[in-house]
Amino acid sequence: MKDTIISLSRKNRTNNFLKNKIQLKCKCGFSEKITYYDFLSGGKFDVGQTTQMVSTYISESIYDETIRVTPLNLSRKCPVCGEEIRAVFPISVENLIPMLQMAPPDPLMYG
Repeated sequence: MKDTIISLSRKNRTNNFLKNKIQLKCKCGFSEKITYYDFLSGGKFDVGQTTQMVSTYISESIYDETIRVTPLNLSRKCPVCGEEIRAVFPISVENLIPMLQMAPPDPLMYG
């Protein structure tokens, strides 16, 4: 699954979604912003354990829908103090992979 995410993010590097940034902060005060593309294409993340949770989306007749969620965890050493910086990608694997597989919009239609 990790290889799939890395190859899809490298293949779709022009995807506007991948230009978003995530901020990594250390206890010592060091802060760094990296793009989603750098996070995913670098391959320095681990695929977490899949868990079941109740969806926050409520439709008309469904009040308690259970969904699967698999997190992506990033772990790297702080260049200042050497402590471990941990971050969780804001989108689960189940939502990320279809997003990366989508074709870009037609440039003639959206200019």
